Amino acid sequence: MAPRKTHSTIAIPYRLFFLYIEPFFALIGAYYALFLPTAYLALTYAPSAPRYGIPTSTSIILTQLANLYAFFAVNEALVLRAAGNNIRVWRAVIVALLIADAGHLYSVKGLGTRVYWDVRGWNAIDWGNVGFVYMGALTRLCFLAKPEGWDVRGSMARAREKLRWRRGGSGADEEPTTPRRSSRRVKPSAKVKS
Repeated sequence: MAPRKTHSTIAIPYRLFFLYIEPFFALIGAYYALFLPTAYLALTYAPSAPRYGIPTSTSIILTQLANLYAFFAVNEALVLRAAGNNIRVWRAVIVALLIADAGHLYSVKGLGTRVYWDVRGWNAIDWGNVGFVYMGALTRLCFLAKPEGWDVRGSMARAREKLRWRRGGSGADEEPTTPRRSSRRVKPSAKVKS
């Protein structure tokens, strides 16, 4: 049995998203929850937002939420940086964050199912709570499928080459890089004696 691959080159788009973009936006969420709690509550669900001061219990919960957002940002940015190219650590962190994405999406269920799909009705916090979480979850799923990323330009060039060959090519000396597969079986012909 071959040993498991523990090191791989993590693609640059994943590094950008997980080490910079997502932690930055998590810190914005922490800032709003801690320093702009009235705006945070009004954007989350205006009808239940307090109009005159924030109850102590709500203030405590918002401070805890800000702390969790900050932890999320620091944990993601620092642990993944420290892991370097250790794919096992990256996968463990990304799976944990994917589970957190599911919990985050579940947390807004009280707003009704419409919040999950009615993009035109989203405000700034809905874009963070739903839209950005969708993007994060999709990025995590793509990472788990292929952490080294996809060679889009190379894949497209190979696809064009195969298509050109199947259509007859542009020249007689042109050969495909991979053999053409046929869906029907070809029986070996019997040798003919001359």
